[in-house]
Amino acid sequence: MTNKHPGDSIRYTPSAVGSCFLVLALLTLCLSSSQAIEAGAPIPPEEFGDDYYKVYGTPNLTLSLERSNVDQGEETSLFLTLTNRGRITSFQANEEPGANKREELLAAQKEQELEKQRTIAQDVSILLLAENESAIDIKRAVAFPGNIREGQTSARLEFPIEAYKNTKPGRYRLDAIVNYTYQRDVAAKGDEDRPENPDVFYWYDSLSQTIPITLIVERRSNVQFEILDVSPSFLAAGSKDNVIKIRIKNVGHDTAKDLVARMRPESGLYVSVDESPIAALPPQQEAELLFKMDVSKDAVPGKMYQLKVLFEFSDSYRDDLSDEEFAYLKIEQQSIGRPWAAVLLIVVLAVVLIVVVKRRSKS
Repeated sequence: MTNKHPGDSIRYTPSAVGSCFLVLALLTLCLSSSQAIEAGAPIPPEEFGDDYYKVYGTPNLTLSLERSNVDQGEETSLFLTLTNRGRITSFQANEEPGANKREELLAAQKEQELEKQRTIAQDVSILLLAENESAIDIKRAVAFPGNIREGQTSARLEFPIEAYKNTKPGRYRLDAIVNYTYQRDVAAKGDEDRPENPDVFYWYDSLSQTIPITLIVERRSNVQFEILDVSPSFLAAGSKDNVIKIRIKNVGHDTAKDLVARMRPESGLYVSVDESPIAALPPQQEAELLFKMDVSKDAVPGKMYQLKVLFEFSDSYRDDLSDEEFAYLKIEQQSIGRPWAAVLLIVVLAVVLIVVVKRRSKS
């Protein structure tokens, strides 16, 4: 072991010095990386580190809904507009241009002018989603209103939708997801060879907003029909002049007046009497609808055929109301009982004729 005295000097070899600097550099890099990750902010390009001005503020899009209620079973469109209520919140000088440098003065002036575009929402897109897709069908969910400047309102954006017939009345949430880009920063660098035309650098960033919308689904009328049964529940393929009885009930809370029920069957069934009128059907009362129907000989045996029943009526508040319900009946094979009966009758007659002829010949 070597003893060192206070007056002795400590000597470092070049390799030791290099190793120390390498360790310090690695530590510094790790610390700076850790700070950048914790801050969560992107590192700006070099051109924006010492530009003339720093501006803060972003676009802020708000949404207006032209109509917020639909009826059960209604196919309609929602019309939305977006308004940009963004603003610049602060503006500060980052670096003063040289007083005697014309190219810097013009560059700073150009940068200050371009910084005002920070609040423009560019390449805006909007995606409309229903929280409950089993209740609301959005048939076209995307729109592209383009650029929206500060204080500007977009054109009306149309979204065709349908509230399903079995959707319960109530409030339903839709989400409008709005995506756009904006000018995060701009830098202008003067050039003494062309002071009126400085180099301009743009830094864009993207933003997303989720704007909730409440859509109210209403029942158009307090009259509500329910099909109880169909008689007969099956028909033979090729059969004609079948009388179909459909028993219905008004399970609503209002009287259906001047009710006309119309039959619209699936292809393969043909209705010769397709209207069944009822003067009035009070709440919780039943009625019988009568129709006359033919069945095509090409109807598929074993298949359940759909019968759409269209109701046109008035209630206590409105006229010209409509609704629809569905019934079903089964198709069976064409009856073969009559041809066999005819053959059997012929056979019996032939046997009788033979017996008579034999008796006469013996006598």
